[in-house]
Amino acid sequence: MAQQDTGQAMPPLSLETYRVLIPPILGLTLASTTTDIVVQQAHRTTGVSTFNGTAMIIAALIAGMLFLSTLAVKRFTKRFISRFIFVSIVVSGLCCLALAVLHAYGVQLSLTGAVALQAGVAAGATFIKFYWLRKLRGTSAQAAVIVVFCALAISEFITFSLSFSGELMWYIAGTILTFAQFSVVRISRELGAAGDPFPAVSESYFGTNEDRFSNRSFLAVATPGIWFISVPMGMGLGFSSGEAIYMSTVPRFMVLLFVIIVSALWIRNGFASRMRAITTSIWVAMEVLLALGAVFLSIWPNTISVGASFIMGSSLVLQTFVWYLTIAFISFGWRDPFYYCTLSWVSMTLLFVAGMRLDGLITQLFPNNTPVLISIMSLFVLIGAQVVFTKLLSSPSERTERRQTAGEAITEEDIKRVPLMGVLAITPQEHPAMVQQKPDVHIATSVMEMGQRFGLTGREVEVLTLYALGHTQARVSEELKLSTNTVHTHIKRVYEKTDLHSRQEILDYIAEYGSPRP
Repeated sequence: MAQQDTGQAMPPLSLETYRVLIPPILGLTLASTTTDIVVQQAHRTTGVSTFNGTAMIIAALIAGMLFLSTLAVKRFTKRFISRFIFVSIVVSGLCCLALAVLHAYGVQLSLTGAVALQAGVAAGATFIKFYWLRKLRGTSAQAAVIVVFCALAISEFITFSLSFSGELMWYIAGTILTFAQFSVVRISRELGAAGDPFPAVSESYFGTNEDRFSNRSFLAVATPGIWFISVPMGMGLGFSSGEAIYMSTVPRFMVLLFVIIVSALWIRNGFASRMRAITTSIWVAMEVLLALGAVFLSIWPNTISVGASFIMGSSLVLQTFVWYLTIAFISFGWRDPFYYCTLSWVSMTLLFVAGMRLDGLITQLFPNNTPVLISIMSLFVLIGAQVVFTKLLSSPSERTERRQTAGEAITEEDIKRVPLMGVLAITPQEHPAMVQQKPDVHIATSVMEMGQRFGLTGREVEVLTLYALGHTQARVSEELKLSTNTVHTHIKRVYEKTDLHSRQEILDYIAEYGSPRP
């Protein structure tokens, strides 16, 4: 079946509509820049972090504890989330401030102390990113693409600019950027959730016909693909001894150029609602950059920073694509958002570090190790490509095809056997799934129960019913013959009465406490 672009078009560009995306863009930008300049030395080296990745490993272990807690907690409360972001900002900011003060006064930290402060910055900044990804829950794929790639481009530009300064400036900038998160969080709460004007539609993320594909199965297939591509990236970042490679001005500028070009292309496709460009081609882009990096590393081993710049660019694109996938799983997954945030980030980070350590091991076994490293990197890239393009892009099984040809119905068991395409090939339905062709009795009944439970007026129940069915505020206004300001006021009052603050939270409430489905 030929690929198509999703039918969910983005609204015309205007500040009024798109301003809700500004806080998550700023939040991700500030957190990413803090990690880049403080922990990763403003990309003047290719290392995952200072101290051969030790700080990031510690941060990953801390994040691992959060992951384990998601196995026991179904959903974290709003109070916990508020405290979580507060503590994350304070810890990361104070660690940056401590590094700045100690450096300014020339205090020589012990290795343990330096690693602890770097790990505090890394963990705090990473948890802040988790918070902003969580805030994007229920946001359309198009809007998610715009947010994550805008954040990537702006962050890399700031990082490149600060790479010409010294450590003290990095620590000061990290402190300012981190504590600025308080203002961004406050603005975000005033503007509301990004998913309200940009509601998520599963087809635009996963490109699947709902009768054929399963989000849960996609997670089991997509994750190994990310694992296998992370290892060769780590090997390229530590080529060939496992140590971080120094990046002079030219390679750093090349990384910035790669990031700007890729980000511009994907942001344009987001605005144009051409979502298939975030699917197959993003993997192709990462693998091409990896391949070019390997070529330059093998041909010019004495100027490895040039080859490393390609791999650095590829790793940054992968991190951004993981953000995008995380938002997708957060929006349609069956666990708390922190489950997906921690699972993806911890896996990718540890495998980056493992790839660099693998370089060191191979160097000990094979002194003239360039051919060996290139071969192993190529093997991992090949496996990753096979996982992605064979498992995710393959057509339905022969058995299923035969049954379809014979006109037989496809059972749920057949669907489970179909190799998943996930986000890698867009074949959406003709209309967004969230806006039903006929009213969903389950949602309507559940909203009426909410009206009785929270004391909603009759008009608020009408507005909430259409809103929960996936209609935009403009569509609700049109259906009920109300002004958009009146609809917005009704929704705001519903939020205040129910203590729910986005469409996705309303749907979650209905799923958990609403009337049982027939």
